[in-house]
Amino acid sequence: MVIGSKVKQRPKLAMLKREEKNNASGLLEIFHSLRKLLKCLLHKVRICHHSKLMDKHYTVEALEMSTMGEAEPMLKKDCIQPLENSSLHVNLLQQKLCQRSSRAFDHNFKHGRYCLKSQVVSFIWNVCRSIVPLELVGAPSNWRALRRNISKFVHLRKFENFSLKQCMHGLKTSCVPLLSNWYSSCYMNNHAPETGEKLINDYQKFSEVMAILKNNLFSYWIYWLFSRLVVPIVQSSFYVTEVEGGKLDMFYYRKPTWEKMSSKGVTCLREQNYRLLSDKSLSSILRKNSFGFSKVRFCPKENGMRVLANLKASSKFPIRSHLQKSSHNTQSCFKPVNDVLRDLGAVLKGLKMKNPEKLGSSVFNYNDVYKKLCPFLSGLKSRSSTVPSVYIVICDISKAFDSVNQDKLLSVMKDVMLNEEYLLQFSSEVVCTKKCLWVHYGQKLLDPTMGTATMKSAPSVPFRVLHRVLTNQETSKMVWKAQLYQDLYQHVKWNMLLLEKQFYLQEVGIPQGSAVSSLLCSYYYAHMERNVIFPFLEKIQEPHTSKSAKTNLSGELICQSNGPTEKDEEQNTPTGPEHALLRFIDDFLFISTSKEQATSFFTRLQRGFRDYSCFINESKSCMNFDLGELSGLPSKKMYMGDDGISFLPWSGLLINFCTLEIQADYTRYLNIHVSSTLTVQWQNKPSCYLKDKLCSYLQPKCHPIFYDSNINSAATVRLNIYQAFLLCSMKFHCYVCNLSKVCTLQAEQYYEMIMSSLRYMHRLIRRRIFTVNGTGVHPVLHLKKIEVLWLGLKAYIRVLEKKQPRHSRLLYLLRSEMLGFLEVESASLRYATDDSHSSLFWKIKY
Repeated sequence: MVIGSKVKQRPKLAMLKREEKNNASGLLEIFHSLRKLLKCLLHKVRICHHSKLMDKHYTVEALEMSTMGEAEPMLKKDCIQPLENSSLHVNLLQQKLCQRSSRAFDHNFKHGRYCLKSQVVSFIWNVCRSIVPLELVGAPSNWRALRRNISKFVHLRKFENFSLKQCMHGLKTSCVPLLSNWYSSCYMNNHAPETGEKLINDYQKFSEVMAILKNNLFSYWIYWLFSRLVVPIVQSSFYVTEVEGGKLDMFYYRKPTWEKMSSKGVTCLREQNYRLLSDKSLSSILRKNSFGFSKVRFCPKENGMRVLANLKASSKFPIRSHLQKSSHNTQSCFKPVNDVLRDLGAVLKGLKMKNPEKLGSSVFNYNDVYKKLCPFLSGLKSRSSTVPSVYIVICDISKAFDSVNQDKLLSVMKDVMLNEEYLLQFSSEVVCTKKCLWVHYGQKLLDPTMGTATMKSAPSVPFRVLHRVLTNQETSKMVWKAQLYQDLYQHVKWNMLLLEKQFYLQEVGIPQGSAVSSLLCSYYYAHMERNVIFPFLEKIQEPHTSKSAKTNLSGELICQSNGPTEKDEEQNTPTGPEHALLRFIDDFLFISTSKEQATSFFTRLQRGFRDYSCFINESKSCMNFDLGELSGLPSKKMYMGDDGISFLPWSGLLINFCTLEIQADYTRYLNIHVSSTLTVQWQNKPSCYLKDKLCSYLQPKCHPIFYDSNINSAATVRLNIYQAFLLCSMKFHCYVCNLSKVCTLQAEQYYEMIMSSLRYMHRLIRRRIFTVNGTGVHPVLHLKKIEVLWLGLKAYIRVLEKKQPRHSRLLYLLRSEMLGFLEVESASLRYATDDSHSSLFWKIKY
């Protein structure tokens, strides 16, 4: 029986061996095919003329002419001339092409000669077509899908990721001959004798497994194509960077072009604030410096290059040991600059809360602006039945950080840090977000005599993050003034930059982007205010200024007079001019009821302050009145809408100098596309991310400064809400357009997200109003939830109507919801939704 059983198994063993042999031969066949194709690919890489392909898709001569101002007139001439003798269709087509080209040249004038993304895509595509064998991608439909994916990759914005799923989008393994029928033919050859239902079931299971294997193999190939071919092509041919004013868009510069721009930037660097260090000077500073150096890069801007230093990264410097052979080197490691400055930053933040008078008129956020400006504006309005005439001056300090006198700053900071020692308390926050769990370590200044914190430090994470645990570890340490001052001295005097393997020392100004740079700059210019500007304002007071007005010049200088006394009211005579002075780092805002006082203030700033190396940038200064012979010069920044209302822009705010009302400044969106401000999340659950994004877009515009009835009328409050929703709806449309390249959601899902964001805005406005109410300022909110919902629906319908084909179903749902709000409409709502008051938005590209 044993022998018989072995005899019965012999046919099965033979069949298995035959199957393995056929599979092995099939695998060997595909291996040889792939090997042959990859050898062909490598050979084509060696003989590919990248430079010729680059010149073909990027006309250097035309762009060189554009820098001389010749290309644009030539382009316009070529565009206009043929229109006389052509058909209407051709005329319109050429007109569109000319408009696109002129926009491209305008950008090249502003930020240097960068390549258009369409040129970059065309170049990469032609390199891939000349290198990659046709059999590795397959049918023409796959090649078209691959080009679309390369285009998406090139058009990525800053902070966006490109997943393998996006690389594979639209590509089909069935269209690749190498993978289409090999496995199925192998299986059928191995199981040819079998028939019936068993063969069908086995073949279905086998097909499913083989489909997975084919997809995996094709995925590996496409991943290699992007990571080892497309990315190296970009890295070797272009320098990719953001530009100032370009928001999150990335710009592609040819390597030779970027080298010329960088060399000019280095030349300007040497001619201005930086000195090239010799090896001897470098080693001398590094032996005494605990900061090391910072790596820098250039960022193009409208009139040159901006230096960006990375102060968050550690640095390593190779040191050759004299005791060892020359081939052995050691490395000296330095902590990141911001890590070393952590104690100094905590002390300065604590002193900012403890002694705010030493910061003069400094403001750091909307909260500070609101607390200082609201009492002044509401006081002016409450003391008269009509809004008084005010004279506003807005000035910007030229190169505020780069022009700081280092020795003067160090002497100023000696008067700020008066104690010999400071006690710091450490804490940690455990934060749970949708992406990850992370821990943030913080520290704050304590009063050693009281044993309590001198400051109520705000959470390090946004208040909207509710899943947060704050742990008080009861750990503290004493820091000495001498050590803090030494860190400050090294940071200011020994700021070294590494650029193109050469070290530079900053001799004038202070580093931008450090943990203490904003505070240092604010203390520096506050010292200038106390010693020069405040005494100057005292001298130019009109003769009838009261003593009480003069006493208010010290400290924060918010309102120079406490208002008319009872005796003054009886005589109906003013006690003197009132004024407010605010400064956001380097941007001054001066409001006065006296034209002479405002004129004197501007002329004093115009003369400059040589002891502080402080001079204003007249091109960024503006005012709402004439200065005689200088009439019209400083008013270039004034904004006027189609309704004829004029505004002065200051630090993200628009100030109506006729009504003293405040609106948000959206003029920065005029010269860009709204999509350049977005970061689209394609991975995981894009619908959840979009819902959160809609809420985050509204958060900056939910501050009480826009909705307090002490400042703004009911119509302006509702106009601010309507405009916030207009911008949010434009971002919504751009986000959906980008998202639709990968996935598409139902209109009902979009509708629920929109309604959720409308309700969120009303809750957030009320929450922030009540939060500010306990700080000495008493805001007034006259706003109903149904009005916010009505304004939001109106804004979304108004914006999406221009994109009707894409959002037809969503517009139907929004209009249906709008029918339930017919009785809500009022005069203030009609004013808010009038297109003339939001004319700026219809000039924004989205």
